[in-house]
Amino acid sequence: MTQEIPQLPESTILLVEVGSTAHGTGLPGGEDHDEMGVVVEDAAEVLGLDDQGLRTLMQRTQPEGSRSGPGDTDRTLHSLRRFLRLAASGNPSILMALWAPVLHSTQAGEELRALAEAFVGRHVIPRYRGYMQSQTLRLLGLRGGGHGRRGGGGREELIAEHGYDTKYAMHAARLGFQCVELLTTWRLQLPIVGEPAEWLRAVRRSDVAFEEWWDRCLALDAQLERMAADDST
Repeated sequence: MTQEIPQLPESTILLVEVGSTAHGTGLPGGEDHDEMGVVVEDAAEVLGLDDQGLRTLMQRTQPEGSRSGPGDTDRTLHSLRRFLRLAASGNPSILMALWAPVLHSTQAGEELRALAEAFVGRHVIPRYRGYMQSQTLRLLGLRGGGHGRRGGGGREELIAEHGYDTKYAMHAARLGFQCVELLTTWRLQLPIVGEPAEWLRAVRRSDVAFEEWWDRCLALDAQLERMAADDST
């Protein structure tokens, strides 16, 4: 049973589209709609007794615990403080919001996006590699209770049809491509374009052999390792 997404808080300065659709790696008619917003805390939340201030809010058209499907919306709202902290640490999910398609923005939101390049540097490489390696290990069944089964990602219908979760595999490789792009162009182009985009969509459709996906992930990880050691990056 679907439910309505609440209205945005009045202090929302930025709302962007994230997820496979924003990346340009989704399949037509097969994706949910993911949003990320940034909210400025009020004085009581900043100066109150709760040192965490405004907590991250999750808003969904599906009840909590139910998996989202085509047409559903998942929205995550972060306080500006938390967003900046995560962006400065190189969090891949947060950084993409600085270049993602805008759904709502104030002047403060535009000023935030104008700072995007300030968050880019070699310090992001360990975060991207960590996310990429973690997802790969889960997909291989070597982490997260897979017990050697190519079952990470949890989409049983994809595992049954293709032998592994092709959407999870696509996102693991996407992280590698996007980190290389960040370190060479100081920005992300969304949606992803060119050969990487075509190849990632082919992975999503299961048109790429598992072994080819694995070899390319290893090559991307090795490239990022070299970039981390290169003082000119």
